[in-house]
Amino acid sequence: MNIIKFKKNITVFIKWIISIILLTIIIVCNTIYQKMNLFIRLILSFFILTLMIFIILSTNKGKNLLSFIYNARIETYKVIWPSYKETWHTALIITIIVIIMSCLLYILDNFLIYVISYLTGTRS
Repeated sequence: MNIIKFKKNITVFIKWIISIILLTIIIVCNTIYQKMNLFIRLILSFFILTLMIFIILSTNKGKNLLSFIYNARIETYKVIWPSYKETWHTALIITIIVIIMSCLLYILDNFLIYVISYLTGTRS
């Protein structure tokens, strides 16, 4: 039983190492071959990245990630998004509250400066 688990862990480890090597190849090749046509570099990077994704998705963590992305996408469909009018009204209310709070803090700041300067005798 332990031998089977060990072989499975080695296989998963090798898959992750191969994926990291492929990602490193993409980065290094794009850095070294900058003078090569961008379209060719993009096509090659796309194929290597696709291969890397398939390798990662064949692991348990990759399958869990794919399941998470699928469930998150389903949840976004359940969200009730506000309309343009609601968003505009909310932004307007927030802006008005920020302006009012700024004025109140400005008045409080000046009042406190006046009181402290009166108490310390630094007011001219």
